[in-house]
Amino acid sequence: MTSVEGRWGTVVLTGATSGIGEATARLLVTRCEVLVVQGPESADAVAPLLRELRTRGRAEVHYVPADFTSLDAVVDAARAIRARVPHGIDLLINDAGVPGAPERLLTVDGFERTLQVNALAPALLTRLLVPALAAGARIVNVGSSAHRVERFHLDDPDLVHDYSPVAAYARSKLAMVTWSALLAEEEAGTSTTVVALCPGLNDTPLSAAMMGRIGGPPSRGAERVLHATVADVPSGSYLEDDRVVAPSPEVTDPGNRARLAALYVGRLAPVASRR
Repeated sequence: MTSVEGRWGTVVLTGATSGIGEATARLLVTRCEVLVVQGPESADAVAPLLRELRTRGRAEVHYVPADFTSLDAVVDAARAIRARVPHGIDLLINDAGVPGAPERLLTVDGFERTLQVNALAPALLTRLLVPALAAGARIVNVGSSAHRVERFHLDDPDLVHDYSPVAAYARSKLAMVTWSALLAEEEAGTSTTVVALCPGLNDTPLSAAMMGRIGGPPSRGAERVLHATVADVPSGSYLEDDRVVAPSPEVTDPGNRARLAALYVGRLAPVASRR
């Protein structure tokens, strides 16, 4: 079941337990029939939020905990999500994200944490869920205008040299926006559409960790995410302020796109094969 006036059948939302994702979950639960939400916490830790969601709307709410610093956990999450959506996914929103850490961190997979959580893990999850997408599905990828302030350094994707929290975050969002465009090309022969967006500057735990308490309420970003789910725009579009705009030239550079695609294949294909 695809969207009719903003109503969806089955929705999967990552990063749903804080910030913009949490605000988006509150809006979606009144607009869909089944809502599957993901977060890094245990079900007990987010029980109050889950109770609120279940009383706020009529949607059937499922929670899938998954720590995106482990790609094996992403594979397990995809398996759990597919088990909960036997009739297919109409809308997949990749919102999970972390700020750049004060010091460079590596995941259990050996990759820089910000890149893995914000870009690699969503791509892996999406790849594993594509077979479960319903006809006319939409994939919405939450990027950031911060992708404009950095350039690709694909000879050093894990920031071994010159690490900074801002660079880590901006490059991860540059990867996300570029991957979103690549995904749209892959899905061009199907009924699935792909849209990326910047939700604007919102006062969330993520932004506070990097810039302090500035920006609008998370609900404003959630409204922009919701707009992207139904916007009548070409697949592969990137939105800022609810309008289609050109992303950074780094995104459209053919060499960057080819090298990023190769990086994703090299890092994700071995994990995906274990599903």
